[in-house]
Amino acid sequence: MRGVIAISQDTGPTNNNSQRGKAVLVEAEQSSQREATRKTPPSSRFIWGGRTFRINLKSFLPAEGMSLRRFSIVEAALLLTLAILASRGLGVIRQSIFNAIFGAGPEANAYYAAANLPNTLFELIAGGALSHAFIPVFFSYEKNHGQREAWRLTSLVFNVLLVSLTLLIVLGEFVMPVAVSKLLVPGYPPAEQALTTQLSRIMLIQPLILGLGTIATAILNSKRQFLLPALSLAVYNFGLIGGLLCTLAFPHIGIYGPTYGVLAAAACQVAVQVPGLLKLGVRYSFEWNIRHPGLREVLILLIPNALAVGVASIGLLIDTSFASYLTDRASLSAIHNAQLLYALPSALVAQAVAQALLPYLTLHATAQRFVRMRQIAIKVMGAAAALTVPAAILLVIFGRPLIRILFQHGAFTAHSSALTFLVLVGYAVGLPGIALGPLVTSGFVALKDTRTPLFTNIFALILRYGLVVLLFRILSAHWIILAIPLALSISATAEAALLSLILLWRIQKRMRFDMGMQRLLRKRRAQIA
Repeated sequence: MRGVIAISQDTGPTNNNSQRGKAVLVEAEQSSQREATRKTPPSSRFIWGGRTFRINLKSFLPAEGMSLRRFSIVEAALLLTLAILASRGLGVIRQSIFNAIFGAGPEANAYYAAANLPNTLFELIAGGALSHAFIPVFFSYEKNHGQREAWRLTSLVFNVLLVSLTLLIVLGEFVMPVAVSKLLVPGYPPAEQALTTQLSRIMLIQPLILGLGTIATAILNSKRQFLLPALSLAVYNFGLIGGLLCTLAFPHIGIYGPTYGVLAAAACQVAVQVPGLLKLGVRYSFEWNIRHPGLREVLILLIPNALAVGVASIGLLIDTSFASYLTDRASLSAIHNAQLLYALPSALVAQAVAQALLPYLTLHATAQRFVRMRQIAIKVMGAAAALTVPAAILLVIFGRPLIRILFQHGAFTAHSSALTFLVLVGYAVGLPGIALGPLVTSGFVALKDTRTPLFTNIFALILRYGLVVLLFRILSAHWIILAIPLALSISATAEAALLSLILLWRIQKRMRFDMGMQRLLRKRRAQIA
């Protein structure tokens, strides 16, 4: 406007017309600003927590397009928390029915053991490892190459995953008897080993179904859309409960009811997310180029991440193997039931917050906003510690009556309840560390560093195995089952502390490359000049 005024003053006769034109333009601009201010709702101008940590309860009201709505970290974490609470509530119902039917007998132990190998395969290839590798690459690929190339990369990853999982499942069907008898439950009698083998072969189909669903979850999370992934968590237990109801209706089915229910649950979890993908306009194409640079980048992140998940899964297999040698045959069932209880607060912090946090950390890391990234990481880690410490205390105080109310029915006896509570106390000791680990790992994934979590996982596994062996030797027969949960608690806490220190130091080093800091420095240099 200053330029317009200067020109109008130099043009003599046209001065009045120019000033009138300027006045009209200014009045139009002010009028449009007032109109925009009136149309802007107060909630969008003043939202608690800023853009990243905002929370607006209207975001949770049913409306058209809700499945494609973008949520902040707090909103997404709250949404996932509600879904996990629903899922765990259904899980408690499912476990109560399971305990009433099978108790802590041979069929229950075979079922718990059989679920370990399929779960390990899923986590190793297509679980959190794939999500953590795919989301940062999808972000950068969409930004640098456009949405069309991002969908082509998604199709390629989907095809490679489908072929890889199919080959591994076929191989697993052949090696399962040896894996069960030599690695998984070497202390079980031959009859229980044979049943475990049969159940494991059925459950091996689950990783293929859930693996393909992981791509859907990763796409929706990368778009910061968490509603359908949250619903899929709750829907999963319906398939399991349906399998148990089949056993109640047709008792001759026995343990195969919940076993096939695992496959039904996986199918339900994937089907819920399909409408969200269709609304996003996902384009599938048959792509097969193993030299694709995007696939290579995903694999570079996936391999260390998968190895880290594999190391953690080996810890579960070690626990199962040691538990098979315990003289009390209710030990493995007690460990599984205790894990179900302590996993609730752990999942509320680790799973819900970590899943909501990863897209935002990745967004800031990709944009080189490391100051903002550090602030978010510190706030989230502090909130995790503030939530998990009281949760651990409450588990110890109310664990015994809670186990009696929920699980002590039918074939699940008072002895099983007492053993479950003893294991629960061991897990509660390390609950803050167990929950904090995945949160800190999200920071490394956002920085496209999956090797550091791998090294810390190896350190934690070595420490965990050494502690199990040590505690097996020094604890008496009554307390020996505490060796397994205490070893996990101590090793997980040590790993979480180490990861936190390394992450904050790594972000601190990169803060000098922060785009906002560089703009501020350039502005200061210009002012000085």
